Parts: sequence; structure tokens; C-alpha cells
Amino acid sequence: MSDTKHWMARLVPSLAFVAGIIITSVGGIMAVSSSLKLALFETSPYSFISEDQCRYKHFNYAIDTDTTEDSKEAQASEEEIATCLEEKTEEEKVRFKNSQKENIVDGVSALIVGGILLLAFRKRE
Repeated sequence: MSDTKHWMARLVPSLAFVAGIIITSVGGIMAVSSSLKLALFETSPYSFISEDQCRYKHFNYAIDTDTTEDSKEAQASEEEIATCLEEKTEEEKVRFKNSQKENIVDGVSALIVGGILLLAFRKRE
């Protein structure tokens, strides 16, 4: 019984130390990657903003009302389309920055947790 206890007492701290190394590595990669993306890029590289999203004003009517084509959709003017595109571009920038900030927080959290595991389960002489 003492052999099993000795074996477990050596294995668990070693596994926790290895987990700390992995978590710290992943957290560091996430934090550095997100920080660089936030510093270098203004928006996400794949933006799906188009004029078609702004060209038509879609109205939601109840099922029992008149739903002819004229009352269902109305085309926007060129000024409204330009304004809508600017608003959607700004929304995309804010969404991208908030997403990267969340990733930085996740990376720093993983660094902290991994660092605690590394310090708690390091081999002491």
C-alpha cells in the first residue's frame, strides 16, 4: 500500500507541473497573438459588409396585414446606403477590438493559472 501511495505522490505533482507548462504556453501564445492583432489590424481580415445589407429596408409586418411587394421592402437612397456602410464598418471595428480584448484577458488568465501550477508543483530540492 505504501508503494502505491509513493507512486501516486510522485505522479500527481509531475502531471500538475506539466499541465502548468501547457497552460502557460497556450496563455502566452493567446495573449501575444491577440495583442499583435489588436495593434496591427484595424478590423478582422474577413469582413462581410456589403451594399446589399444596406440597400433594402426590411419591415416586419404581422401575418394578417397587406404584404405587397411595395409595402414589404423599400430601397434606400445612395446617401442612406453610404451612411449605413459607415455604421456597419464602425460596428465591425468595435466588435473586432472587443473580441481581441476578450482573447487577451483569456490569455492572461491562462498565464496566471499556469504560473500558479508551475510554482506550486515545481521540484524542490
